[in-house]
Amino acid sequence: MATNGVAHVYYNLWKRGGGNPDLSPLRKLTINHKLPLTFSEPSPVGATTWGYWNNDKIPPLTSGGAVKIPSLLNIALSGYVAVITWRGYQSINGSGTEVEEAFGQWRRTLSDKEIINGFMHEVPFPSYISSLGNYGSAVFICQVFDGSRLVAESKEGLVKIDRITPGTSGPSGLNSQGETTMGITFVPRKQRPVSVLSGGGVLNLTITIDTLAGGFIKKAMMDSGKLMINLARPDDEHDDDEVGFKYLEKGEVTWIDYPDDAVLGPIAGRPVSPIPLDLDANLFKEKATSPGPTVWELLVRYYKEGGGNFDDGQVEFIVDQLAPVDTKNPPKKIKPTPAPSFDNGPADAQKTVDSTWINSNQDVEGTVNVGYFGRRVDDNLRVWLVSGTQRVEVFNGTVDATGKFSFPSTELLVFPNGRVNWIYEWTDWIGNQGQESVSAPLLTLKLPLAPSINKAPLVPKTDPSYTTTLYWEDFLSTTTPPAPIALTAIVENSTIQDAEPGDEISLVLTKASDVIVSFETAKQPWANGNLTYSIDFNNVYPLFADPDSPVDININSVIVRAGLSPDAESPIATFTFDSRVAGVIPTNPPDLENADLQRPVVTGASGVANVVAATDRDKPGTFTVTNALADPDILPEHEVKCYLGNATVPFETFSPFRPVSSFSVPIPASEMAKLKPPSDTARYTIEITGLGKNINKSLPQTVVVNQIPIVLPPPTVNVRKPATRDYIECFAMISPTSNYVMGLNITKDPLLPPGTIITAHFEAYSDAAGTQLINGTADSQPYTIKAADVPDVAGVGTATNFKAAQPKRGVIAYGKYWYTAAGGTQSSAPIIKPLDTINSSFQYCDLTVAPA
Repeated sequence: MATNGVAHVYYNLWKRGGGNPDLSPLRKLTINHKLPLTFSEPSPVGATTWGYWNNDKIPPLTSGGAVKIPSLLNIALSGYVAVITWRGYQSINGSGTEVEEAFGQWRRTLSDKEIINGFMHEVPFPSYISSLGNYGSAVFICQVFDGSRLVAESKEGLVKIDRITPGTSGPSGLNSQGETTMGITFVPRKQRPVSVLSGGGVLNLTITIDTLAGGFIKKAMMDSGKLMINLARPDDEHDDDEVGFKYLEKGEVTWIDYPDDAVLGPIAGRPVSPIPLDLDANLFKEKATSPGPTVWELLVRYYKEGGGNFDDGQVEFIVDQLAPVDTKNPPKKIKPTPAPSFDNGPADAQKTVDSTWINSNQDVEGTVNVGYFGRRVDDNLRVWLVSGTQRVEVFNGTVDATGKFSFPSTELLVFPNGRVNWIYEWTDWIGNQGQESVSAPLLTLKLPLAPSINKAPLVPKTDPSYTTTLYWEDFLSTTTPPAPIALTAIVENSTIQDAEPGDEISLVLTKASDVIVSFETAKQPWANGNLTYSIDFNNVYPLFADPDSPVDININSVIVRAGLSPDAESPIATFTFDSRVAGVIPTNPPDLENADLQRPVVTGASGVANVVAATDRDKPGTFTVTNALADPDILPEHEVKCYLGNATVPFETFSPFRPVSSFSVPIPASEMAKLKPPSDTARYTIEITGLGKNINKSLPQTVVVNQIPIVLPPPTVNVRKPATRDYIECFAMISPTSNYVMGLNITKDPLLPPGTIITAHFEAYSDAAGTQLINGTADSQPYTIKAADVPDVAGVGTATNFKAAQPKRGVIAYGKYWYTAAGGTQSSAPIIKPLDTINSSFQYCDLTVAPA
């Protein structure tokens, strides 16, 4: 499973555990480990130089935080989905045990604008940040998916959380000594004696709350559960000072005691003014009985030294927690109605949208009801389109009093044909999010279906199933000499769905380990049939050659349709190309006949380079190869095979123990004897040991070969009247009529001991010099020398040969005969005589009639 390719999965069922198997059908499994792209980490917006979100962050940390996703240009396409994952830790370096409550994962369907510019993602304060405590950190990544396929993944981002401000009681930072100060504590409210207002009834304490315009409390603050107020430090302070609180809804007369008092602690431990104090926000929720948003008044009472003397301060704020459309008395969440109207939709009842409609309408125009309870002009409208499980946001903004909104009609192109519904919701300026509407029918989509292809191209030379490695030889014909041929790849029409005339298809070859390295073929128009592509060696070798190891190449097909994005891509198949070559790289790839390989030198016993003397033929020789200065060495993992003549089996194979630039190997005498005069050839190949492919071949070196000396006694034939008619006639045949074979009389000789195998030869010529060979007359026959007391008669030639020499009456011919021994290293002198095997009755020796 670690290797890209195709596997077939099956199981075997053995009946009752016995020996009768029942094999399941094979199921194809494509394994593709194509690595996702990597892009820069998201960045925490508003973080300090050291990567902190702290209490100085603007907007405040309690409003949440944002991370910026960088541009995804050349990574994502419109309709891809970005998934942001957030993990929290109670350490500042993103390590240790993960805080489960802080985990968050958000999905976002990407638009062209977001892909080009990047986008911001908001991380809410409640749970995701608040659960990290005073000190913590979060790590976050962004992943990009095309359907279920991971396309790209960001590097990991980190933000540190510091909610202790130096010298303060509440969350924010460290004091000057680097220690956390938690001097302020809340204790149950005390029953105090009759108090004396030291300020004479004047509200001389300064109380502030970080609110929105108009005094509205931020939604994020209410969601955090903490109402955060700021108390300006008074001029007269003591270590035992305490603070109490009272509150009421504006318009009421009875103050309500807050259940806790704040003990400020020693003056030295108090923060620089103002003092932050966190109250329970649940006590200040919007009341159902309020005619509008609830206006609260908060009285803060500063008890000098915790006693009965106090100063007061008062602050007013507004809490609005009612989402648009909802009612609060009685409290009720209400889905917005009715469904928006499709203002420029088609006239038919199904609102059928086709490509003609989209080309004629730049935008989808709608109108939404704006007469709901609590409507404000700054309420934000969000609209989604829905088809099956697919959901895409198409509008996010405010609308005027007409309720009209629009979005690009091209947003429809990401949906499959069929019914498309829409859903909408309202969110007010504070952030109160209303209910989503019921999913309502919008239109019926009837667009040309995007083409698809469900199978990778076939590459027949890599069969079965892309498992056969490609080598240089796969780009050469099997003719002699080999000629360059293209690699064939086939896109099967049966694997293509929803193609249309005008669609174009190409193949893309990509280096599996580096997607930047790729090659695309010329596009071919789809024609409702299989498409065949030719991939030349020059398309593959420059991009995918690796001198050290085989390279995996991914191949897939791409269907391009004008105006449609993204292109349709087939699954990927992976095959292997092994371009490794030992020695000098051939000059004219893929031709492995390499003129740049140094040619061998053959030396006989006489010591003359590439000249074999007659006396060298029965002695060992030497085969030497010497590289040029710039040539790479012959390495221990290389194998050099040495050949003489037309031999297909090397007489010697050489592999060094260490890198060498030259070598010599002996040529056995038996191989020297096989060299054919007047010249023969020597050559070698070099390859990676065990590969058996990419065999680098030297050009043949011509070697002069001198004739073997004639040392054997001449043969004779029976001649009836040598003095007057020294001819080869029927008298020379072993038995003219029954055995139309010429007999060579072999003289006994020490060079021919009994058991020696000789070869008798016969040829017929039309001239006395023996230069014009008559076709069909040559014959060679083996013969074994007999015992010393048994005459040796070697038969050679047949009726067919002799009749070919004289195909009709009156033809003049000459016969040549001789014999050789010791594998051709010894020979008698050829003898030429006139040939006549037609008698006076115009009959051949076998008494058949010779043609006129």
